[in-house]
Amino acid sequence: MTSVLDTVVLPEPAVENWLHRWRGEYLPGAQERGMRLERTWRCYTGPEQVTLYLLWSLPTPYDFYAMRTAAAADPSVKAFWDATDALAYGRDRRLLEEVTCPAG
Repeated sequence: MTSVLDTVVLPEPAVENWLHRWRGEYLPGAQERGMRLERTWRCYTGPEQVTLYLLWSLPTPYDFYAMRTAAAADPSVKAFWDATDALAYGRDRRLLEEVTCPAG
């Protein structure tokens, strides 16, 4: 399994509206592109600043790149992230690979 961690830093007053738009405009398409939402966290990281952490899973790293290709072909994805960038303090996406540790 491959994990993807999205981090979006927003002004606190904008968080609920952004989450509403994300659920309606981004999430359905992400799921159609094979992303499975695992967890969502909110962390107050500054005065009137909130960082959202969105943890996704995909079966393999190859599925991540296929999802990115599909997202790049969808103008609504670009429009959503352009609107996010106009309001966010920053955002980041990381592809994570699990590391297994020996027992003991």
